[in-house]
Amino acid sequence: SHNLPGPMTMNTHFRRAEHPNEEYPSNLIPHLAYACFDHLEVDTVARTVLLAFDLVDAQWLDVQGMQNPLLNADQPDGVDEAWKLRRQFSKRRSQSPFESMPIFRLEIELPDGQRLFDLPPLPSANDPRALRVMAADLERMWFEVEIQNHRGPSLMVAQLYPGLFANAVSVYVKGKMPPKQKAKGLSAVFSLAHLPTISTRHLAMELSSATADLLAVYDVGQGNANALVSTRPFGVPTHYYDLGAGVYRNKHTTPYPLAFCFTQKPPIILSHWDADHWAGAYAVTHNNKNPALTCTWIAPLQVVGPLHIAFAHDVISKGGEFFIYSPPPGEIGIATLPQQRRIRFMRGGGRDRNGTGIVLTVEEPSNIPARSWLLTGDCDYLHFVDELKPLPPVGLVAPHHGADLDSKSPIPKAPTGVGYKRLVYSFGPGNRHGKTPPVQHPTTKGVTLHNSADWDHNRWSLLTPGTHAPGGDILATCEHAPGTSRGGALIGWDRPPKRLIAPCGGGGCSAPLNQS
Repeated sequence: SHNLPGPMTMNTHFRRAEHPNEEYPSNLIPHLAYACFDHLEVDTVARTVLLAFDLVDAQWLDVQGMQNPLLNADQPDGVDEAWKLRRQFSKRRSQSPFESMPIFRLEIELPDGQRLFDLPPLPSANDPRALRVMAADLERMWFEVEIQNHRGPSLMVAQLYPGLFANAVSVYVKGKMPPKQKAKGLSAVFSLAHLPTISTRHLAMELSSATADLLAVYDVGQGNANALVSTRPFGVPTHYYDLGAGVYRNKHTTPYPLAFCFTQKPPIILSHWDADHWAGAYAVTHNNKNPALTCTWIAPLQVVGPLHIAFAHDVISKGGEFFIYSPPPGEIGIATLPQQRRIRFMRGGGRDRNGTGIVLTVEEPSNIPARSWLLTGDCDYLHFVDELKPLPPVGLVAPHHGADLDSKSPIPKAPTGVGYKRLVYSFGPGNRHGKTPPVQHPTTKGVTLHNSADWDHNRWSLLTPGTHAPGGDILATCEHAPGTSRGGALIGWDRPPKRLIAPCGGGGCSAPLNQS
């Protein structure tokens, strides 16, 4: 792998070893935080909804804002102007203004019909469409959250995470909407609009250097990480699509150690901004070095919060580049690759973060029959298949770790008559979303819909998927049952790869690809 920079400073929220097992000091928990919604998980059995938020210490931000116009959430117009001036006059890399920012993840689990703060009652857990609409609306809201260590009137129990790989602290919270001017200022401070952009044409040029001999789907726990791999040189990724890891309540699912191959310093296409799709950048273990932070990242323009902005600026301050992709709705890009291959890509047409991610189809149109590999991130097929029209896939990574899909989702089928096809589920052992009982990926609904589209799940029970090695057309990056195998998957075009190629030919990286 290429030479790495020395030990780096970074926001403590990202350090894997920062909060190993000890109880987080209560005096470091903010009493007031500004919070933006991140995502939700639905438990239709217990009829509960888990809502996750990104938090920034309100006192810290208010004090910093009085000293630094980049962070002044009370002056939205001044924030935008300050960022313009920084881009105009800053000729060298400088420390991220978010490096010392106290950021947290907050999770609240609510039953059907309960109110979140001063909002209307939640939709039913059995009404997924209404919940998706609510999630898309929540992504554009800010809250002021009061945090206490003890129970009290009108307080909800919640779990607070001081780091990506930290244990949770039980806290009690209540929240309200901030004044409109403050919300506008928070959105201005934590905006992707301050980052450089990339056009469809230039993204196609970036992807045209890919060598798609093999598709790698890594075992990163409850997360997602994929690579287009060249067999010349031996088993080296030329481009990553997501670089995730299991985080927060699923941190235990991430392999230790975990190190990816950066021999060719590959660009990283981020499907969308959920942390389990980029936290692999911090899950490395060799001497506090993070080679992913020195690479080029490309991500969609979405509504994000403090966590994501701190991450993007961490990349920039450590020597990498970060570009934001915001094409016109429905625009499809095409990159021409060697060996009569191509990549076509677009953003999903949904409303929320998952549904507006970047989707890639890597295609061999001249093969007989024509075929593709399809990389989805967390985007339901409903939001891109009719527009992108990918060639029938022989390699498919299931959306959102095999979570529930819309019942009308058009599941892509493999080409007629091929004897080789692989559907991969990327999830972590014992992953959980919610408390009693926890939702676990992959779900019955997710695998049943794929099974109905002629993807043979063989030994998996559709009622309890993920409990042992599946067989058939299915590969899974790890299993729920103790003692079963872990490891990444390697996919070819016409047949399983003759040999299982490890990154760098096995020369030091610890992300094995031992399934095909």
